[in-house]
Amino acid sequence: MSNSIIILGAGPAGLACAYKILKESGKKVVIIDQAPKIGGAGASFRWKGHILDYGPHAFHTRGGEPEKLIRNLFMEDQKLLIEGRKRVQVFLNGKRFRYPLQVAEALLKFNPLLSLRIIFEFALTSIFHAIVSIPIENFENWGRKRFGSTLYRLSFGDYTEKVWKTSPSKISEKFATEKIQGFNFINLLKRLLRVGGQVTEPYYQTWIYHKYGSGSLFDKLAHEIIAMGGEILLSHKLKSIEISESSINFIKLEKEGNQVHLPCGYLVSTIPLPHLVLSFDNKGVPFAVRYAASKLRYTALILVYIEFNMEKVSDDHWFYLLEKKFVSNRVTEQKNLSVYTMEPGKTVLMFELSCRLNDALWRLTDKEIFQLVKNDCDKINFIQTDKISDYLIKRIPNVYEIYYKGFDQYSEIILSYLSEFQNIVSIGRKGLFLQGDMHQSIEMGLSIGSLLAQERVDVSEIRKFYRKYVGYIENEKCE
Repeated sequence: MSNSIIILGAGPAGLACAYKILKESGKKVVIIDQAPKIGGAGASFRWKGHILDYGPHAFHTRGGEPEKLIRNLFMEDQKLLIEGRKRVQVFLNGKRFRYPLQVAEALLKFNPLLSLRIIFEFALTSIFHAIVSIPIENFENWGRKRFGSTLYRLSFGDYTEKVWKTSPSKISEKFATEKIQGFNFINLLKRLLRVGGQVTEPYYQTWIYHKYGSGSLFDKLAHEIIAMGGEILLSHKLKSIEISESSINFIKLEKEGNQVHLPCGYLVSTIPLPHLVLSFDNKGVPFAVRYAASKLRYTALILVYIEFNMEKVSDDHWFYLLEKKFVSNRVTEQKNLSVYTMEPGKTVLMFELSCRLNDALWRLTDKEIFQLVKNDCDKINFIQTDKISDYLIKRIPNVYEIYYKGFDQYSEIILSYLSEFQNIVSIGRKGLFLQGDMHQSIEMGLSIGSLLAQERVDVSEIRKFYRKYVGYIENEKCE
């Protein structure tokens, strides 16, 4: 047991890592998770006759080893995998726009005066910044400089403040490089003026989804891990990590009041990066590292599932509510990914509400939260509130990383500290404080799993891994 590879977190990254190690070596692997279910954020659960996810968690198809893994898992029953193309919309000013922006549709639906204002502001901003050099110090500066005030506010500003519960002026400009890709306003103008140009589609548009919810992917992966000799300990809470000068020695756990001590040969963490180092014995953790960990923050999420007595509300997989008048950020209709996840004759809309842990919104009763969301429904002209038949509330802490100014420096301090140890690596979205998706998390797990399956772990390869995935930190800082 002393040579066991211990993996904290039974989500996509942790499971993929364990699978790869067991597939390529005879090493002992133990996965630990405080949740009672497999899958992390990609898990599913049952409510009445429905199978529900914790958000829209279709697997983006980009090719490569992660997609190959998913397809191979279901090679003998390929009908369990559904494939499709994302149908996503934005609800803005009482109208629905396809996402990403379709120019012909925008010409028909935008107020002409608003369109002229956007173009004028963009031209004025471009000329001003060509003459006057002003450093970009935060996300708001970044957005206004590139798009002008009105388009920035409509497209990014209001929504960013609503989701991350803080002023965009407090968010790092590096947030844009992580989240806003593929949108070029010059190309948009060219399309508007019919002189060429392309509006590239941000993110990946095709997906794979399990017939019975995203959690079924990870249930299958866990089954394979156990069949290869891996061990999965659920409902085990991490109490502390015992460290020496250069290695991780023991993992201390608790389940139902009982203490469990596991000797650790190598530790792979997918839990939130600040939580990892704050779990170390304080006697050995420098103050600067503990301070940096305290500065990395998350928003919490309240998920409101509303059942409707009708076949479906719309054809969208999900749509965004950008305006501040809505308390909800995004609305998902999971039935449009798979009809097999819903009771016949019914559908469920899932509304996402951002908040901070234990703030006023978090502390509201379920009934009060439902009423807030029902008020949102009343403002959306295609939702029939008279068809509502039931609702369910889920509260989830530590969901979205907040890229405050300086977050990259704090992350760098923590990752540099971890690199001093011989037997630990932090991976996954939460483990690297990243804005990533399921495909990327699985890719990271497979990559590290392949390294750990070797007879001897090459520390330089771990550093290369950080350089590859931690895009918000300059490469040389990961040395």
